[in-house]
Amino acid sequence: MDIREFLFTPLKEHKFIGEIIALQPGILAGTEKLKEVALELGLELQWILQEGQHIASGSCVCRATGTAWQIARAEEELLGCIGKPSGVATAASEIVSLAGDKVRVVCGAWKKVPREIRADLRKAIATGGAGIRIVDEPFVYLDKNYIRMFGGIIPAIRRAQELQERVIVVQLRGEGKTLAEESREAAYEGAHILMVDTGRIEDLKTVQEVALKEGFRNQIKLAFAGGVNKNNVRDIAIAGADIVDVGRAIIDAPLLDFRLEVICKANER
Repeated sequence: MDIREFLFTPLKEHKFIGEIIALQPGILAGTEKLKEVALELGLELQWILQEGQHIASGSCVCRATGTAWQIARAEEELLGCIGKPSGVATAASEIVSLAGDKVRVVCGAWKKVPREIRADLRKAIATGGAGIRIVDEPFVYLDKNYIRMFGGIIPAIRRAQELQERVIVVQLRGEGKTLAEESREAAYEGAHILMVDTGRIEDLKTVQEVALKEGFRNQIKLAFAGGVNKNNVRDIAIAGADIVDVGRAIIDAPLLDFRLEVICKANER
């Protein structure tokens, strides 16, 4: 038997009002999951702030009524619905702001987390204003392994072009050929986005210089990945990136801290 069943027996005829309080400022995310779990627990939600709302430390984000048992379960179950997603959304929002209006911030690192939480984190990334895909349109991403298996950038692109009306993204890493050579091959063969995935800003500058010198800069977009965070994203934007793919700086963001407070019995208000 759960010990709380014994403890709460004298309280079984009473209902209580509980509030979830933010202990940090940030962006609220995970509200749909919170509503779903609250319903499963049998709680009566009086109100909840909207997904994506900016919250201050000390803000009440949710108020619910329930039995002592339900409120105790709520403390265990509801905070987890919004803690990690709100941390991810907050980190995404901060990096989007730092990158500026001309740069698209995306986070594809949700693919590296357990399947059970992917949907929640994808939603949180979007709530924070970042994309979950490198572009919104249908695309083909030719990564290093695809290129190795096809024997080079050119045959990989030519095969991808048979899928009509798809954006072709080519990952550049300077393997076997220089980044300058890889960027020329990809651009002249018809790639739409060149992804410099080395984590070195000087490599992005190299590809930018080649694109300007060769005259294909207006025909392609430059993306960058590897170690992007709030301390360097502005420098990456200045170096020429149109798209930045942020990984751990968003997906590994610490959870935003919340607490649940019982404020009174429901019939005492």
